[in-house]
Amino acid sequence: MHKLTLRVFVLAAAMACAGVGGVAQAASAKPYLAIQYKPKSKRDFTGIWQNTQGIAWQPRIDGKPAPPPPLTPEYQKIFNQRIQDAKEGKPSGDMTAACLPQGMPRIMTMTYPMEIIQNDIQVNIFAEWMEQTRRIFVDGRPHPSADEIEPTYYGHSIGHWEGNVLVAETVAMRPETDLEASGLPHSDVTVANERIWLANDNELRDEITLVDPKAYLHPWTVTKIFKRAAADFTLLPYVCLENNRNPVDDNGHIGFVHQGSESAPTPQAKN
Repeated sequence: MHKLTLRVFVLAAAMACAGVGGVAQAASAKPYLAIQYKPKSKRDFTGIWQNTQGIAWQPRIDGKPAPPPPLTPEYQKIFNQRIQDAKEGKPSGDMTAACLPQGMPRIMTMTYPMEIIQNDIQVNIFAEWMEQTRRIFVDGRPHPSADEIEPTYYGHSIGHWEGNVLVAETVAMRPETDLEASGLPHSDVTVANERIWLANDNELRDEITLVDPKAYLHPWTVTKIFKRAAADFTLLPYVCLENNRNPVDDNGHIGFVHQGSESAPTPQAKN
């Protein structure tokens, strides 16, 4: 037999045997069963978490409307205008409609689930919404100096442990992002202080205090509550520009394209 033919014959026989063995092995294998993750310690936030309090920045209390945000007169005027724009059918306060990132601190409202993976250097928070990532460095590094730090959508976050609570501080957040879809604003000097902890194996809490002397009359504290997702739950891809139905015109007004519509309605120009 020719050497090449012999090699092909031997290879085919080996593959056939492997196939038979693989089928037998598959037949005897137990079906896959997802197992709920159990934290290895009170400092282990690993897992997929779902927001339990809706998409507003300030959750309702006992079903009652949340109290008004403690805005300064300047920023109350900005917020009032955005509320009025929305009432007139030409909202202007939510730039995520243009597929811009939600930014910090809004990422912690988590319209969609988030996944946390951590190590000794950083706590990584992966948002399904916009497929964005936030990193809290826990290796002792400081914030960059004032002349080196550059504002970003998620700012610069550093943290340390106080017992089983992760204490984090975020600075240098871009001011054009908002706290929620209503257009609730913050300024360029916002500092977000967080205390993040496991209330139990399946509940994560994040107490966030915003310090912003330009936009808020006093520090404003809100607590976010997340529940652990089911064992077989996974994050899904999120592509904002694909099938985006909220075009933003040159005046910053947000439109809406009904599903199946071929063109976007042009928001009415503001007088």
